[in-house]
Amino acid sequence: MPVVKANAIVAMTPAADQSDKQGYLVKNSSGDAAIVAATTDLPMGVIVDGETTSGKSSIALMNFSGTVHIKLSGTVAANALLQVQNDGTVITDAGSSARIIVARALEAGVSGDLIEAAFYGPLIYT
Repeated sequence: MPVVKANAIVAMTPAADQSDKQGYLVKNSSGDAAIVAATTDLPMGVIVDGETTSGKSSIALMNFSGTVHIKLSGTVAANALLQVQNDGTVITDAGSSARIIVARALEAGVSGDLIEAAFYGPLIYT
């Protein structure tokens, strides 16, 4: 069977305006891409290029083999594992309790930064 796409980037209708949401994690919401809203939401990917609801956002799916830019909501060191936050961003893995690990930081950054990361998992801890 031939390869259809070498990397899994798909176009999805945004559930709300995502034109300023590059690097935010999204989930599937009735076929639309919605920003992750809880630490227990299992993300399907990250916004590569966000659009308004009249367009289509480009979403790199969790099995994407390249690197992505991901939005931080705290200080992160290079090589840290990253866990889902309740606003579509990520923080450094807390190392305990319920959480979803989605990526490994390839560079350091602080809250609000877009950093280069590689998808890792997701690993779900309950």
